[in-house]
Amino acid sequence: MEQAGSRPDSLIERVSFGIDPLDWGAPEGVLRSSTILFAGESGTGKSALVAHIAANFMLHKGERCLYVALDDSPESFVEQLESFGWRGRELYQRGLLYIIDGYTYTTGRYVASPYANRSVNVQRVDELANAIIASVEELRMSGSGLLVIDSLNDLLYFHDITRVVMFIKSIRAFVSKSRKVLSLLVLHTDTENAAELARSVEHLFDGVIYARINEDLRKLGIPLKELLVKKLRGCPTNPFWIPYAITARGIMPVDTEKLASLIKAKLKEYERLK
Repeated sequence: MEQAGSRPDSLIERVSFGIDPLDWGAPEGVLRSSTILFAGESGTGKSALVAHIAANFMLHKGERCLYVALDDSPESFVEQLESFGWRGRELYQRGLLYIIDGYTYTTGRYVASPYANRSVNVQRVDELANAIIASVEELRMSGSGLLVIDSLNDLLYFHDITRVVMFIKSIRAFVSKSRKVLSLLVLHTDTENAAELARSVEHLFDGVIYARINEDLRKLGIPLKELLVKKLRGCPTNPFWIPYAITARGIMPVDTEKLASLIKAKLKEYERLK
């Protein structure tokens, strides 16, 4: 993963995501001190996007990733990395991947995961925030590394929006701003509460990236994924919808010629049904 570089008048380093569709939307990278929201409906590839970014930090930069598992088990994230060929088990064993398990408590199993460095009860949001901050200090993450929280939705099950907003502010202040650790927070906007949260907290984030399925192509039976880098504080953006695909190698650009051929074929098929 290449560094995007830093300007002489800037004290904060810029880094690139290392993923073409995202880097097209953020051509000069992102400030390390940023807290970024990845929002959109389920099935739009947000978790795959942040997993690919995490893999780039660990494999190409040798930097640690602090992953907070809320949607699914720590094992699921490790397996996701493995499925793309990113050696999740090895990264965990080497200490580059550090996982806080906030998922197990929600299942009622209370069985420690073999891939959990810490376990927390997400019904106690202060405990979660303290665990994240303590882990950042334990790992001595300062001016390097990545924090991923997937996802904020689990907090909405147990807490009102005000508590979740205070949690976001704490992470931004103590992790991103104080420690200069890039933080990525995922939010699925399928429910009205989650959509309301996304609308009401955009201003709290340094960056906002939306993912969606192209609605026009969905009607043709083509579930084309697209992302929009809506804002990046302190960095330029190309704010238009960029198509991408999830492949065996992670997030990749869409082959426009193949897409055009597929659309033509679908339109011909549709015409025959008239």
